[in-house]
Amino acid sequence: MSQVLIDYSRAVYNDAELVTEVMSVETKMTGNANFLTPNPLIPALTTQRKKYQDALALSHRGTPEQTSDKNVQRELLEKMMHDLGAYVQLTSGGDETKILSSGMHTAASKAAIGEFSVVENFKVETAKASNKVIVSCRAMPKAAYYEVLYTASPATDASVWVTVTSTKHTIEISGLKSFIPYVFKMAARGSSTIINYSIPITRAAN
Repeated sequence: MSQVLIDYSRAVYNDAELVTEVMSVETKMTGNANFLTPNPLIPALTTQRKKYQDALALSHRGTPEQTSDKNVQRELLEKMMHDLGAYVQLTSGGDETKILSSGMHTAASKAAIGEFSVVENFKVETAKASNKVIVSCRAMPKAAYYEVLYTASPATDASVWVTVTSTKHTIEISGLKSFIPYVFKMAARGSSTIINYSIPITRAAN
């Protein structure tokens, strides 16, 4: 029986990603014949998601009070998604096809996880501090960990790649030389030896 993933914490979804996930669930749950009496109701979920979005926008370079309100609105939204996940679990009877039709994901089983497709929304951003970049992708719920490879640009067959791994889908890489371009690529990993890396991105640290 498949289990619904009900972890919507920051460890799985950052602030912007949570909005995207909730909107996807709203779309797929609306009029879904598998889930006719969702709890909470989808319009209520939409209302809370919009409150969170508004608070999130205000918190960007906002006051401590606005940041606190954003965190409160996120907690309320996370709870609603947790409750909805419990409803989807019960109503689906653990049927993975039905669960996925809701826009939600199934949690990783205790068995080893195999090959993953290429990560989505792969980004490399320059950090405010010198000699650092932030590498990230969209969270993949069943990933055991994430792997980033980087090397000095241009990458060639003779390049030596440095490997960085993390259980989080956002990884800070430090110790880079300032203003020297590096090539980065990222993959989600499980038990499979087959690795599907993203299209490389070239970026220089400050």
